[in-house]
Parts: sequence; structure tokens; C-alpha cells
Amino acid sequence: MAWTLLGMLLWKPLAGIVLGALAWAVRRRGLPALEAGRAVTAAAAGGAVVLLAAYSVLGAMPLWVEAPREVWSAVFGARYALPLVLGLAALIALGAVRPHRAPIAGATLAPRTWRSFLEVRWLSALVIALVLVPTLAAGMASRPDEDGEYTRYVVDVGSGTLGTGIYGWHHSAFPLVLLVPLGAATWWALSGIARPPLAEAEPADAANRRLRSANVARVALGGLLLHLGTIVGSLANTSRLSGTFSGGDRGWFSISTPFAALSGTLDVLSAVAVCVGCALWVFTALTAVPAPSPSRPRRSAVPS
Repeated sequence: MAWTLLGMLLWKPLAGIVLGALAWAVRRRGLPALEAGRAVTAAAAGGAVVLLAAYSVLGAMPLWVEAPREVWSAVFGARYALPLVLGLAALIALGAVRPHRAPIAGATLAPRTWRSFLEVRWLSALVIALVLVPTLAAGMASRPDEDGEYTRYVVDVGSGTLGTGIYGWHHSAFPLVLLVPLGAATWWALSGIARPPLAEAEPADAANRRLRSANVARVALGGLLLHLGTIVGSLANTSRLSGTFSGGDRGWFSISTPFAALSGTLDVLSAVAVCVGCALWVFTALTAVPAPSPSRPRRSAVPS
């Protein structure tokens, strides 16, 4: 039973790891060699994946470890902000990498900004919009619990109510704040990659900067997708709220949430977001692995 439970908790990160490794294996020969910050890239992105997977196991800890309810409530509540915190830490690590370049006689004077080496600039903005939509919808639907925190979703049933937990304003406040430093760290890291003068081997340097910029974008996008996956997963659990009540002479009747029919779709979307987000981090970590050098053909002896 323990292995079954661990499989249920870890299958999304494990699927993301496999997906990221497969994507890297397919594109490995087409990627330039990462010239600077290999160890930092592998440690930052790979460490984030390991911590995320380890946190997933905490879902089973109450079965074996006794602790006050407040402790586990705080641990489980951190699942919404954790991807953003890990992504922010990884972005700071990637942005701190500064390659050592020898001074050059001349430099390209074309202005370069944080967008110069980034091919897909709109994806992060799109995902932020996707994060904000369910966040605002869940916050507006939430109601205060007995402690005054907006964590409850309530369905009115005649003179009574039926309620469950939801990703409300209480859980969304800190992640919404984290979006600001996450965006700032992304801009800072991309600017630090683009602005220094290009090296004498300009095509190779530009290709390396494109890879580093893409890694920054992958880390930021991965954190947003993982955060989105936790939000949608919470909404999927909320949508399953249902109850059966007696109507007296009219018999029994059932009640559920207005979006109960979307529970399966929300589960799928949550799993896809988590798997893709984890895969982006794995892909980033694997770009630190040197590309295989092309094999040289053997010279055959020519008889004299």
C-alpha cells in the first residue's frame, strides 16, 4: 500500500522527468554547448525538481508522523507558493552567472535588451494570464472559514449549507505577490545575458546566449505552470463536493457544485501543467551536459 501511495503522489513529477529527458535526448545534438555556469544550471534546475518531488511525498507523512494539525496545514498550504519560490531561487542562480571574457578590440554596437536572444517572449505573459483567471475566480467564490480566512467554498442547500476547501484569497495572496519578484528576476537574468559585448566568435557567443536565455525562460515558465497545476488541481477537488439530502415527502435529492462536470477536465489540465512544468526544469538541468563530440573517421592504411 505504501508503494501505491507513493506512486500516486509522485507520478506527475516522474512523468515530467521522463518527458524532459526524452525532449532533451531528441534535441541534444542541435543544442550549443553551455559555456558558462554548467554546474549552477544543473544544481539550480535539477535541485528544484528534486525538492518538488520530495515535497510531493509529504502528502503521505501524516500517516506515519504525528504532528499538530496546524503544522500539516501550513505544510500543505505551502504547495501553492513552492513552485514560484523554487523558480525564483533558480532564476537568481542563473542570472548570477557571469562568463569571463577576454577584452576585445571591437564590439557590435547594436543595442541589445532582455528580449534580444529570446525567441518566444509571449509565453510567460500567456501563462500569467492563465494563472490569474482561476486565481481571481476562486478568490471571488471563496468564503471565510471559522478563523476568518477565505478558504471555503459553500453551496446553499435550503436553510443549510454544504462546504469544502478551495484555493481562495487566503492561499492566493502570497503567490500573487511572488509573481512580481519572479518577473523582476526573469528580466534581470535575461538582461545580464544580453547586454555584455559579444565575443570575437560572435555566432557561437550568440548561440550560447540564446541557450542561456531559453533556460531562464524555461525556469520561469516551468514555475508558472507548476503553480497553475496546483491551482487547477485544487479546483478539481473542490468541484467534487456533493451531498444527498432528504426532501421529506418529495424523497431524496442530490446537490453538487455548478462546475462538477468539469472535474475530469480539471484533473487532466492539472496533470498536464505539472508534467510540462517539471519537464521544462529537467530539460534546463540537462542542457548542462556537454554535447557528444562528433566521432572522427578512422584513417585506413594505404599500401605503398
